[in-house]
Amino acid sequence: MCTGTEDQPNVTSAIKDPMRGNPARVARTRGKIFDAVITNLDELGYSECSINRVQTLAGVSRGALTHHFPSKEEMMVKTLEHLLAPVRGTAPPDGEANLLRPSRDCDCLQEQLHRLWRRVINTREGRALMEILVAARTDKALSARITPSLWAYNDDFNRNIAHLYSAAEGHEDELALLWSICRSFMRGLHTQAPYERDPEIITKMVDLFGRIMAPHLSARASEGDTDEEPI
Repeated sequence: MCTGTEDQPNVTSAIKDPMRGNPARVARTRGKIFDAVITNLDELGYSECSINRVQTLAGVSRGALTHHFPSKEEMMVKTLEHLLAPVRGTAPPDGEANLLRPSRDCDCLQEQLHRLWRRVINTREGRALMEILVAARTDKALSARITPSLWAYNDDFNRNIAHLYSAAEGHEDELALLWSICRSFMRGLHTQAPYERDPEIITKMVDLFGRIMAPHLSARASEGDTDEEPI
């Protein structure tokens, strides 16, 4: 009989999840596990993020953990989906999931990019997502599992951006491409930061990039100023 390993536990020996049938308790448990995975990825990296460490940090039983995530791969796939959800823009206008929505305080692109950097990318969640993406480059099984989610997310992102931003006149068909450039630049700041002695240079880079892109992108009118239906 297979005894299992730290990251591939023997699920058949796990106790039955005592929270099954109680959605609120299940949600709380999954939330604690996701929080522990994200913290481990951010502080220790993908290779050191193990079933044992997550269980200890989450404060849940092994049976409860393996019921929700029977392997490290499954845990990473579900964590990635969890991390992508807040920027899909599918919640009500004032909901947290609308992190892409232009701020009512300022609609200039520079400020929107600073906000994206502060609230989405330069966060423990953003760094945890990068750990999974980098690991998937050489982990073919993980890559195969997360690729459909990444493609679906990208489709959602581009569709929602069309409701929130517009490209310069004559370049409307380049809106998704322009935002892909923005996303690539913003994620790349994680790899540039270690080269810089002055951490403030990253803020200056975001500001300069925003000024470069501003002639090409602009926020649409706020809800209430347009007849467009919200996403």
